[in-house]
Amino acid sequence: MPDQNNHTRVSTSSALPGEEGRAVKARLSIESRMGRPVKGEAITILFGNQMLIGREKSCDIFLDDDRISRKHSLLRIDPDAARLADLGSTNGTTRNDEPVGEEIIIESGDLICFGQARTFEAKIVSRDESITSLRLASGADAWLLVPQEIIIGFADPKTEDVDFRIYDPKILPRHARIEYFAGRAFIVTLEGSRPVVVNGNPVREIEIRNNYLIELGGTLMRFERPD
Repeated sequence: MPDQNNHTRVSTSSALPGEEGRAVKARLSIESRMGRPVKGEAITILFGNQMLIGREKSCDIFLDDDRISRKHSLLRIDPDAARLADLGSTNGTTRNDEPVGEEIIIESGDLICFGQARTFEAKIVSRDESITSLRLASGADAWLLVPQEIIIGFADPKTEDVDFRIYDPKILPRHARIEYFAGRAFIVTLEGSRPVVVNGNPVREIEIRNNYLIELGGTLMRFERPD
């Protein structure tokens, strides 16, 4: 069956300056926790207001499966809601087994399936009555759509306003903030007595670049920013 998704309606109204609607990618890979090596635990951060899912390698979430259309679906964050639209894909998009039309509002816990091929669980985080991030997870794969900044902290169910939660007792409930501004990413210590350590040096605030090592509590992460 031919791919009918040659023309899509991808809005760029909420694009970051100079990015033409594309989210800017970074990746946090956990290398060790409490002195023990960790493999395969990572999250891809997409700094932007929307992410495109599809079979084209240029998509923000690239799904290499013939059941996925080249430009399959679009997820978008507004301050009041997270929205999902199918882009006329061949095999469709569902939310909790219900077909998705042009645009719907999604909520935390929703199961989103693209092209009867991959299912992701959605997690939405809000602070001050505005959505700060949207997480999509499928097995070991996780993406975090972030308009501007994320809070990193301990994996405590009580801290529902934390965007990236890590299970490490040495990490504070709200330990650090990563923010994106004018093409640059910064990490900020949120508690002066427990500074973030970047490349072996305690910092209050610093720009983080490709391959920098970040230590929070007993967890060591690598920040990767593809060119």
